Amino acid sequence: MISKELFNTLAAARRDVYAFLSWAFREPPSADAIQVICGNPFVMEEGKNPFGRELGTALHESATIARQEDWQESSRLEFMRLFKVPGAQYVTPYESVFRDIREIDGKPVGGLLAGPSARAVKQWYRLAAVDVSEGFKDLPDHVSLELSYMAHLCQKDLEFAAEGDQPHLLRAREMQRDFLAGHLATWIGLLDDTLREKTQHPYFRAVGTLAAQFTLSDKEVLEELIGPSQGNPLPEYKASE
Repeated sequence: MISKELFNTLAAARRDVYAFLSWAFREPPSADAIQVICGNPFVMEEGKNPFGRELGTALHESATIARQEDWQESSRLEFMRLFKVPGAQYVTPYESVFRDIREIDGKPVGGLLAGPSARAVKQWYRLAAVDVSEGFKDLPDHVSLELSYMAHLCQKDLEFAAEGDQPHLLRAREMQRDFLAGHLATWIGLLDDTLREKTQHPYFRAVGTLAAQFTLSDKEVLEELIGPSQGNPLPEYKASE
């Protein structure tokens, strides 16, 4: 079990990993971005991360590929095939598609966009006073936005800790735990499985593994530190608390 003291030192690293993952699902990869994440000891050094050797190997392979001259164009095309252009490789990176079941003409139907999950995460964003960038033209339950929200909460964790504001620090961590339990950690593994079916590209497979293993591990650590989550999709506390 990780100690509270050690966890307190990891807020910036956790923020950076969530921010990287948010970017990785939103933009085609660049050699510079991969070098940044591969230089993060929290991710890469065995014994300091919860991911294991398999993930580190995949990321190192990606860093090697990133140094090849044709890598940027080939990876850009793979990103477009996976996340932008509907086709055989297309992956729909929305929570609603993976989780939600709706009744249509008396029959349960899954795999649809803009379901209850999309509406629920908007309440979480409002609770933390997060304004979605006007440049983000996608649905609220896109994996990139959910990961960005976690990066935002980790940043608040840092700020409250620096101020010695223990009540708000605890609330920030409760929100992290409950958002993971109610949303990201419930479907990120399914997204990872789908990526592994759709691509052999080591970078995108590594990103999927990192996203799945990191969010699940982070939820477990938070629950060990502050208690279990009820896993409710909607926040149970008010912005003024």
